[in-house]
Amino acid sequence: MPSLNPFADIPRIMTSEEIIEFAHNRSLRKNVKSSLRIARLERTRIREISRTQEFSAQVKAKLREAVESFPSLERLHPFYLELAEILVGIDRLKQALGAIFNCIALIDRIVGSEIVAMKRATEPEQIKRLRSAAKGRVSSLLRETSGNLDTVIKAKTMMASLPGVDPNSPTIVCAGFPNVGKSTLVKAVSTAEPEIAYYPFTTREVIVGHMTVDNNVIQVVDTPGILDRSMSKRNQIERQAIAALKYLANVVIFMMDPSETCGWPFDEQLNLYNEVRRMFAVSPMIVVFNKVDITPPEQLAAARSRVPGAREIVASEGLGVQDLMIEALDSVDLSSMKESVRKYLSALPRGESRPSDT
Repeated sequence: MPSLNPFADIPRIMTSEEIIEFAHNRSLRKNVKSSLRIARLERTRIREISRTQEFSAQVKAKLREAVESFPSLERLHPFYLELAEILVGIDRLKQALGAIFNCIALIDRIVGSEIVAMKRATEPEQIKRLRSAAKGRVSSLLRETSGNLDTVIKAKTMMASLPGVDPNSPTIVCAGFPNVGKSTLVKAVSTAEPEIAYYPFTTREVIVGHMTVDNNVIQVVDTPGILDRSMSKRNQIERQAIAALKYLANVVIFMMDPSETCGWPFDEQLNLYNEVRRMFAVSPMIVVFNKVDITPPEQLAAARSRVPGAREIVASEGLGVQDLMIEALDSVDLSSMKESVRKYLSALPRGESRPSDT
């Protein structure tokens, strides 16, 4: 089954030295049957030309695979395009892919000229030297473009490690400080164990959950390390990552912990909420108070007065989650799915205790 991440299914890309060794070994195994009645010179010519062509064909196949198996950057969704720019650099990646592809025509010219010379040679040893020269010239060309291959390998490795997200599916992005209950919510509403992966620029896990309703998939994404602290504490890479998330978010659920057991004062949580609201100005935003069951009444009352209309839930118990998700799904305009959504959400557990975020 294809991965949601367009980079995850790219076959392994060989380095220049690996390609040389692979092609060399394949060419040596190339057996060409010829009649013993043919003179030694012609038998040598047939064998060495065949091995040279096999070496060339294997090298070109690996180079072509490295380029053609890579997702088209022109057709890439802006979410993954933005992340590719962060991790590798789009211009550098395009240059590397173009340079690798251009090697194919150069190899054809190199091998073509050497084969012409091999056809004219008058001594078996001369033919062997020409075959060796052809392989040497192609190998030198590969080593010259090794930096481009390394760039593509790096891009593939880093991009393939990203969590699988379908940019075309309705997506709910969870934001808020650590330990407020985001991952608990994602796990509570997911139909299966959520995918857990890392953005290469954050040390904490990215959790992607999926709600499947009548064969329609709604994604719920928790991105710790990106949307859990003030903009002044983020570096340029993290700011770009936030820009990428904007391409996904149909609705943002901002979770707050009025009990402050998460370790963050409510004032700081409110400041972060105002920042996230500005960053995702075009996306509907739902504010949620979690852990209301353990919040002292006076703290809950104060939070209500400062953020009127916030939903109140206990994510670990499933309390209030159904109504929250119905509002979130309504915000991404899934009215045609409304009845199926309600049936799905009504089946969510309400009383089972779940671990809180770590």
